[in-house]
Formats: sequence, C-alpha cells, structure tokens
Amino acid sequence: MSETSNNTQTQSSQPAPKGWVRWSGLGVFAGIVVAVVAIGYFSFTTILKSQLEHYASQAWGAKIEIGSLDLGIMPIEVGLRELQVTDPDKPMENLLVLSRLSASLNLYHLIAGRTVIEDVNFTGLAMHQPRDTSGALAKAPKTETTDTTEKDSKSDGFAMPDMALPDPSEILAREKLETLEAANRVQAQLDEIDQAWSEMQKELPSDAEIQDYQKRFESLTGGKNDMQSILAKKDEFEKLQSELEAKKKTLEKAQDLLQNKLPKIQKDVVALKDLPEKDYNRLMSKYSLNQSGLSNVTYLLFGPQIQYWTDEGLSWYRKLEPFIAKLKTMQAEQAAETEKQAPQRAFGVDVAFPEYDPQPDFIIKRINGSGTLDWGDIDIRVRQVTFDHPTTRLPVLFEVLGKPKGQDQALRVIGESNFTDPQAPLNEANIVWDGYRISDWTISGDKTLPVVMQQGLVDVTGKISLVGVDEVNAVVDMAYQDVAMDVSQSASKEVKRYIAPLFDEVKAFKVKADISGEVTAPSINASSNLDKLMSGAFNKVLGQELQQVKAEFQDQLNAKLQEQLGPINQQLNGLLGDKAELGKETASLDKMLNFDFESLVKEQAGGEAEKAVGDKLKNLFKF
Repeated sequence: MSETSNNTQTQSSQPAPKGWVRWSGLGVFAGIVVAVVAIGYFSFTTILKSQLEHYASQAWGAKIEIGSLDLGIMPIEVGLRELQVTDPDKPMENLLVLSRLSASLNLYHLIAGRTVIEDVNFTGLAMHQPRDTSGALAKAPKTETTDTTEKDSKSDGFAMPDMALPDPSEILAREKLETLEAANRVQAQLDEIDQAWSEMQKELPSDAEIQDYQKRFESLTGGKNDMQSILAKKDEFEKLQSELEAKKKTLEKAQDLLQNKLPKIQKDVVALKDLPEKDYNRLMSKYSLNQSGLSNVTYLLFGPQIQYWTDEGLSWYRKLEPFIAKLKTMQAEQAAETEKQAPQRAFGVDVAFPEYDPQPDFIIKRINGSGTLDWGDIDIRVRQVTFDHPTTRLPVLFEVLGKPKGQDQALRVIGESNFTDPQAPLNEANIVWDGYRISDWTISGDKTLPVVMQQGLVDVTGKISLVGVDEVNAVVDMAYQDVAMDVSQSASKEVKRYIAPLFDEVKAFKVKADISGEVTAPSINASSNLDKLMSGAFNKVLGQELQQVKAEFQDQLNAKLQEQLGPINQQLNGLLGDKAELGKETASLDKMLNFDFESLVKEQAGGEAEKAVGDKLKNLFKF
C-alpha cells in the first residue's frame, strides 16, 4: 500500500471538529427556560387570582370566586373563567355567574400612566344561581333567620274578602309610611344624643362630689370666725372655686348638648301625631276604588308586579351604594382638584398640546357580553365607561337586548349616564318592547278576584331617569290589545255577577305606571282606562264595607304610631329629666361660684372694728 493511501486512512479515522453550537446542551437549556417560565406563570397567576378574590370579596361584602385566571401579552389581556359573585343578602346564592370574562389593555397608554381598557368581553352570564357552600365572609355571616324574615315580610298579594278593600295590614306592609319614616328619624336622633350624653356623663360631677363641694363651701363660709381665721380660709376657698369652674364648664357643655338638641326633637315628636292622618288620607285616596282614584283597580291588579320590579331595582341600588358613594367622593375630589389648579397670574398656564390618541386617566372603551337567563337570552353593550366626564365630555352609553323564550320581539333598553355637568347629571334609560305575547298570565291569584289573562299582546314603552343619584323618575306605558281575560274561578257571587261580565267585554286597555321620589322610598302610582270600566261595579259592591275598613285602617295606623312613640317618649323623658337635674346642679355650682368672699372679709372686718370701739367706750365711761 502506498504512503498516500496510508495518510488518507489516518485522516479519515480522526474525529470531525466540533461546531459552535451543541444542540443537546441548547435543548436542555431551552427546556429549563420553558419550565421556569411555566412555573413562574403558574405561580404569578395563582397569587394574582388569590389577591383578586380577597380584595374584591372585601369590597363587595361577600365571596367573589374565580375558577382560573390567564394572562396575555400581545395584546395585554387578563382573562377570568367561572367567575361567581355571591349575593351578600343570600349567601347560598350567586347573584352573578360568568363563564368567561376578559379585558385587554392598551400598552401605549399603560406606559403613559393611563389605564385604557380597549375591550371587556364576557359570556355565559347567569343570575341567581344556587351555591354548594355559603359565600358569606367570616366576619359578617348571614343567618338563615334573616332570609326567612325577609320572605315572611313579603306580601302574598292583596286580599279582598267579600269584595272589600284589601286587608289594611296588607296595605300597611306594602306601602311606605311617612309616619314610620319620621319616627325612625326621630329615634335615630335620640340614639345619637343618648350616645353622646352617655360619653359626657363620665366627665360630669357625681351627686357625692356635689355634696362634698357643698360641705366644703359651708365650712368655709359658715359660722362666725375672726378675721385671722377667714383670711386663712381664703386660699382654700380659691382652690374650691377653681375646681368648681372646671366642673361648671363640663356641666355647661352637657347643658348645651341637651338644650340645643332636645327642643327640636320635642317638636318632631309633637308633629308625629299628625302624620297618621296624612298617611291615612293619602292611602285612602289611592285605594278608594272609585273613578277619581289614580291607583285603584289598576294598582290592585298590576301594583304587586310594579312593586316587585321596583323592589328589585332598589335591591340592586343598595348593593351598589358603596360604589355610588365612592363615585361621589371621586367627583368631589376632582372638583376640589380643579379649583386648586385654577391658573394664577404671573405663573402662566399649562398648555395641553395635541397628542396621539388622547384618552382620560381611566376608561373602558367597549364592554360586550351575553348570557342565558332563566327567562331567555340577553346581550349587553356598554361604551365609554369613564369617571372623568367633565374633562372627557364622554357619557357612558349602554344597550341591553333581552329576548325571552318563545317571543318574536326582544326587549330593548338604551340609555346613558352623563356627568359632564356635575351640577345637572343625566342618567336615563329608554325601554321599548313591541308585541310581547301573553298567554295564561295570572294577574291576580286571589280567591275573590282571580284574574287570568288568557291571551293578549302588549307594547311597552318607558323612560327611567335618575336625578343625581338619589331620586328616581320613571314612566312606563303598557298598551294591551287582543285581550281575553277570565274571572270565572272566583269564589265570590258578587264578582261573578258584577265584575266577570265587564272583564269579558274588555278587549284593549292601557296602563301607565309612575314611579317618582327618593330611590330608597319612591312613590308608586298606576292608572288605566280599565279603572273607569270597573269603578262602577266595584263601588256598588264595596259601598257597605268601606266605612268599616277605613276605621280599621286608621286604628292600625294609630297603633303603629303608638308602638313607635312608647320607646321614643321614654327615652326623651329620661333625657329631659337629666336636663332638669343638670339645671339644678349648675344652679348649685353658680351659687357657690358667685359667693363674694371679699364681702365676707369686709363684713367681718367691720364687725371687729365696731366691737373694738364699743369696748373702748365701755372702758372710758365705766361707772
């Protein structure tokens, strides 16, 4: 074999040189990086989920639970799955359930220090779903007793035995009474004064101290002493006066509390006695069942349903009250900040130059959601959610579409929340629902007047407005047509004789519901041309029983007032007695404080001088 071939074999047997990248090591490194990122991602999302649940639950007042949480980078996105929001009033029920909730943030504005959420989307909306475990927080548990009480307090509907007016007890349970509202306000004021008085009593002098002061005063000022003894008591008297001055200030502070507060409460208690008559007149005109009443037959038939939806709205308002209060605080702070930032002379003005995509400090541009509730499907769209309306000039716009199962037309609610002018905020919603089909709707399940609408169509239009965030003004019009109503199941002969034939003839009618006043205690009225059709027949049947029901109604109103006045008068009389006692103690201290010790010194000095002159005269003219 040649030398050349040997060299070739030697070179081929040598290992090839290694490259710059070791693929096996790179694979191990990549696996470690992926594992670290995965563990970090899992840990971060788990901690974030726990913190979100904790702080959201504390703010809401009941458990808010998240099934899982995921994050996205391009774009920045946060997603929640299986979100459950417990009803604070019903711990065994979820007020709101979402299958999926996601929000995407704008990275540019986030870097610029603004929170701009481009889109919030949610799906699988459900409400009032049962829970397996209680959602109450440990520090504020809800007991089953409360739920039972609430259920018991609800009215089962009006009762018209023998075609009389609804039971007075039922009307009183349904209606808001100014008598009780005013009594509760007086009780709250008394409780506030009582608490302040209890704290102040700790600083007031006791009877034993007053008696001790009196004894010391009499010891220092009583009896006949020589001039030297009186002067020796002067320092002790001044010390006593210093103590009395301090105690007098405490007594005067207590007197001011009772003197300033109690007269107004006394007037309010006197005014309470006139309120049952006013409540009686208002409710009698409402339930008089005559042609002039606005809420007679219509309210008796449709009132419970109107009241139900009003109570539902009030329930949501109460749940949102903490957030409404926070919104008011934010608006007040923004107004104060605006006043502070008013331009001053010689300091110039900040000029805001045009910038790319200007946005407020916080805004949610779009919210889209959908869900399936017990009664049908719902779609929700909200635009421009921001709290800086005066600056952005952007109102919050919303639209809700709800289509019950088996209906051709959907309920549509369109509205806006506009605080562009903080002095005149606009919060309103317009309701439109055409061609809602009614089938076998039990309007009234009462044995005396069971009214069933076997079929019919209704067109609903309405407008709900909030004046500020404390007063509501709502008008809802319902036009019924192609109606067939049945009252044949009534147990009352009078109903079958006088009322049933009239219901058979009703084919179309209109109902108008008015809700106005404070959100927490609105006035509810309902009127209809149905009243005019029914009033004559009702008046014939009810004429004989009307007076008896009125008397019973007035007696119950007065009894409710007396029930409230008992504790109020007892508490008020106790405070008035304390006030009188304070007057006596103050007068006693004033007597001791106003005593002129210098006059006592002068009187004693004059007496000693007169005695000395008398002694000299006796010595001069001694016989």
